[in-house]
Amino acid sequence: MKAHSLPALAAVVLGVGIAASNLHAQSIPLKQCPEPVVRTIQDQLGPGRVDKIKKIQIEGRVLYLVKIDLPGRRDRRLHIGGDGILLKTTDKIRFEDLPPAVRQALEPFLAARGRFDEAARVTASDQTEYHVEIDLPGGVDLHLVIGENGEILRRFEDSVF
Repeated sequence: MKAHSLPALAAVVLGVGIAASNLHAQSIPLKQCPEPVVRTIQDQLGPGRVDKIKKIQIEGRVLYLVKIDLPGRRDRRLHIGGDGILLKTTDKIRFEDLPPAVRQALEPFLAARGRFDEAARVTASDQTEYHVEIDLPGGVDLHLVIGENGEILRRFEDSVF
């Protein structure tokens, strides 16, 4: 199986959904994971502890979704292929942990009375993006995807009302 097909699989499973007859998902303990998956989890664990592991099987392919609790009420999420290859990492981070270029890209939104809500560093295929949510006046949530250089790659708004 090609490694690049698993992120697409994850998007289908998590985003759009698929026929239940083709999908099997279950929560499993670490000891039920194959050795290559365990090694990847241990390599990514750092000072955290495994909170949940979900094994998703679809059409003969396997994806492991792992949630790790980190100190300071943070978490890390891993998408790992059945062969142990790390496909995607998502780390919740604080505003002060954003790179300077990303913080600078946020300045116009914060100057317009926006309030920083949350951010995540998402790494996949050796590329890193920052997913940031800002609460705007009038009950609007602004979602930004920002590259490491501060370029706004995508944005959308939704109303909380």
